[in-house]
Amino acid sequence: MGDMQESSRIVAGRERAAVAKRLVAFAAVGGFAAVLVLARTAHPGAVATSSTLSPPAALVSQVEAGSSLSGGSIGPAAASAPSVSTSTS
Repeated sequence: MGDMQESSRIVAGRERAAVAKRLVAFAAVGGFAAVLVLARTAHPGAVATSSTLSPPAALVSQVEAGSSLSGGSIGPAAASAPSVSTSTS
């Protein structure tokens, strides 16, 4: 009789675990679908109305007055030849 109670408890536990797994799977699918719908409504692929974007007034005035950034160099001047030496033995 003790063996019968133990196996019925195991079967009941397995059934509860299967139900819990199904609930978690359905909740995950539902959550994914909700996020997908929210993302589609919040960020449409194309803008419905056409509008032209203009730069901020501060940027326009800075460009008109001249940039406050100084120029730099990325590499050596174009007139200088690179120093490369090769040798054979």
